[in-house]
Amino acid sequence: MLDRDERDKLGEIERQINAADPELAAYLRDGQRCRPRASTRIRLLRVMIALLVLFTAVLLVLGLPTGGLAVAAVAAGLWWLRV
Repeated sequence: MLDRDERDKLGEIERQINAADPELAAYLRDGQRCRPRASTRIRLLRVMIALLVLFTAVLLVLGLPTGGLAVAAVAAGLWWLRV
């Protein structure tokens, strides 16, 4: 957390940016709204990877190693692309 002096300085910088270039200030504010989408995407990928790992385990228990390895490869690919 910021202390009071830091919050005051940050508020002054925001006011200066707003006065100097309102379009830039609006763009920066709009950029802050996009962050929840990224976190939703990451959560969705994590859920998908978890389900694929579970599905892999089920396939291996059922004696279908080829299918299990294929699903594990897809899960590994999603894990690698999560960045």
